Amino acid sequence: MGFAATLALGALAILVAYAIRRLVKRDSNARPLPPGPKGLPIVGNVNDLPKPGVLEAHHWLEHKDRYGQTMVILNDPKLAFELLRDRSNIYSGRPHQNFSCDLVGWKNATAMSPYNDYWKIHRKSITKVASSNISVTAFDRVQEEEAAHFLMNLLAEPDKLFDHIRTEAGTVILKITYGYTAKNRGKDPLVELAGKAMWAFTESTVPGKWAVDTFPFLKYLPDGFPGTAYRKPGREMRKALFDCAEKPYAFVKRQMREKRAKTSFLSQAIETIGADDDYMDFVHKWTALSLFTGGADTTVSSLMTFFLAMTLYPNVQKKAQEELDRVIGAGRLPVAADKDSLPYTYAIMLETHRWHPILPMGLPHTSDAEDVCKGYRIPKGSILLPNTWYVFSIFIALHCGFPCTLPCWFPARYIESRRNPSLTTDFLQISAHFLLPRWYTHDPAVYPDPMTFNPDRFIQMGTHNPEPDPRNFIFGYGRRICPGRYVADNALFITIAQSLAVFDIKPTDAVPKAEFEPGVLSHPVPYKCRIEPRSAKHRELIERSEEKYPWGESDAKELEGIM
Repeated sequence: MGFAATLALGALAILVAYAIRRLVKRDSNARPLPPGPKGLPIVGNVNDLPKPGVLEAHHWLEHKDRYGQTMVILNDPKLAFELLRDRSNIYSGRPHQNFSCDLVGWKNATAMSPYNDYWKIHRKSITKVASSNISVTAFDRVQEEEAAHFLMNLLAEPDKLFDHIRTEAGTVILKITYGYTAKNRGKDPLVELAGKAMWAFTESTVPGKWAVDTFPFLKYLPDGFPGTAYRKPGREMRKALFDCAEKPYAFVKRQMREKRAKTSFLSQAIETIGADDDYMDFVHKWTALSLFTGGADTTVSSLMTFFLAMTLYPNVQKKAQEELDRVIGAGRLPVAADKDSLPYTYAIMLETHRWHPILPMGLPHTSDAEDVCKGYRIPKGSILLPNTWYVFSIFIALHCGFPCTLPCWFPARYIESRRNPSLTTDFLQISAHFLLPRWYTHDPAVYPDPMTFNPDRFIQMGTHNPEPDPRNFIFGYGRRICPGRYVADNALFITIAQSLAVFDIKPTDAVPKAEFEPGVLSHPVPYKCRIEPRSAKHRELIERSEEKYPWGESDAKELEGIM
């Protein structure tokens, strides 16, 4: 059959399916769908999605003039809790993308797995090892050791802050997940693999970038046909992802067979839950990969945000250092056990979470059944996005045509309201007539002066009660809440406390701006700052810490001999 005939048959099949879909919809629940722009036949609202390089909030703002109230806006986080937590039995799914999930393989990872028995085993494994106080305490030593190594690296090369942050984050999560010791200098093969895997995640989930997400019939065409060029980069991304899953897993299994495995998430998971067959091997492999890739880049974002905040808010830094000097002194570095004695330093960690959440719009949920909210029908397969940072949380009221409800989901973008204050006001006018506005971590009614980095908001002082813990929002909702949140929090606190104890963080001649990059996982726009030991005594403390936390021998050589 010729190519033209194949396309003709494909087009006819789509038209028939579309007609059937329209007929079925007429008999569905009589309640109205959330209001939104009218889509085109077959492709629905694909053209209404944000274009590459366009801030999503700016894009959706344009709909005010074009369509009036164009989407259902959940401005109150209570609604996110009502749907994503209290109705989590039907809102725990994930959107499916043909490119990222099937071709690249991200459907095997915990974060993007559908809500099914496979995901539940992942969840059980991670929760058993990473979410108990006993397990978190067992990993304290690793986090304290690598935080001290971070200080040594920063002392030696203070102009390479971002490199040192990435090294520390990767090294910590590798030790916790696999018991693997990365190189303390230069590039480590597993840290590099993780970087490639996260690049694959970022690229593969870009909305609208891959034709097969919009036109799934392309996956049935043979290689070389028009529209199949996506497969080559997809296979490259798949290799990076599968290498990242297979190689460290093989490393741990070899060490366990030889009775020399270090305590790690994976070794504990295998010993506790077992790996008696190929299926459990597969589960453990991808559960560990999920913890590894998910933990590394999120910590990088949080620490970059922390150092930016300290550069811009010297009074906060000074107040924390006064607390650290009073409680800890200059004779040792703070450790995890000091957490309860350092309320202001702990509050800096909370404010780092609130000031710029690492996942500004979280990860999308899908509805697995028909539902009703505020009188509107939420069709099965609808996508819900909790906008943790800014003004709106959307379940997308774009009604896409056959063959999917919505071909892809889009990342949040940071809106710097100070640069365009009218934007905030105008956008609130669109949504205010639907629901009372709530801004999650930047709601001025909940967090006064929300754009200011102010840890005091979490301290009980006189008549001021602590403001809500931002971790209620930033780690997800319901059954999809991050199971590794305790380990992540601990690592962040230790690095913050140790850095403030020994370093002064100052701006250079060009003071950086509080600007953040777009993306599912958002980082500060690259900036520069000066980092110096607070005194000769603090310099000595950093240098002396190597006695307590000596550099371990890297496992990179052993990894080279695997697979």
